[in-house]
Amino acid sequence: MNTHTSMAPKVECREGNTRQQISFNRIKKLILISFPIVVLFCVIGYFFFDLIVAKYCASIFNSNKIRSIIKDVSKLGIATFYLIFAAVCFIFFRFIKKRRVWSNRALLVFLSISFSGILVLIAKFIFGRYRPKVFLEEQLYGFQFFQLKGKLTSFPSGHASTIVALMLVLYFISPKYRVIYFSIAFVIVISRVLVCHHYLTDVVFGSYIAAVTTVCLKHVLEKNGLPIQE
Repeated sequence: MNTHTSMAPKVECREGNTRQQISFNRIKKLILISFPIVVLFCVIGYFFFDLIVAKYCASIFNSNKIRSIIKDVSKLGIATFYLIFAAVCFIFFRFIKKRRVWSNRALLVFLSISFSGILVLIAKFIFGRYRPKVFLEEQLYGFQFFQLKGKLTSFPSGHASTIVALMLVLYFISPKYRVIYFSIAFVIVISRVLVCHHYLTDVVFGSYIAAVTTVCLKHVLEKNGLPIQE
């Protein structure tokens, strides 16, 4: 009887490890399949439709008021506020209120936004892509590799990565509101294209970086005993 009882936790532990391994294998498979597809989309977009979309967006908003509203919407993709709020929530729930799951959620928000943001900054530096506004004003299109000047940081979009990371974490926490999360992310991401701060492929790749980073970080936290579900 005692032997059976002592073996039960070991069996559960092995089953848990197996589930984690299956989950990680699925993540790897998903990345291996999706990455070349996203890269191919970006390559095709660079040659065939990025400029068309940018020119169209530049022509459809003659009203400065409308353009100003869209710019304000796009500012919701700035990472600073979310990082500070997540850090404060983590400290509050970990050390004061002592609600571990909520502290784990805040930690995932902070890590997802910051890690995807770092990857985006690295990519911006490597590619040094001219922003759409530079093409519209100076007819410059393409890349000046290893640059971090403002007009050469178009690819990928940091605002897109920030809001997608945040909305994906919220989806993991409460998936029943996924339509709301998707809608918010879409509006903010596409606003960066509408105001000609980014090409379409910039926001797609920025969103992809955020999605992959957030999924991987969620797996890492759960594997180390930091679940985000009650």
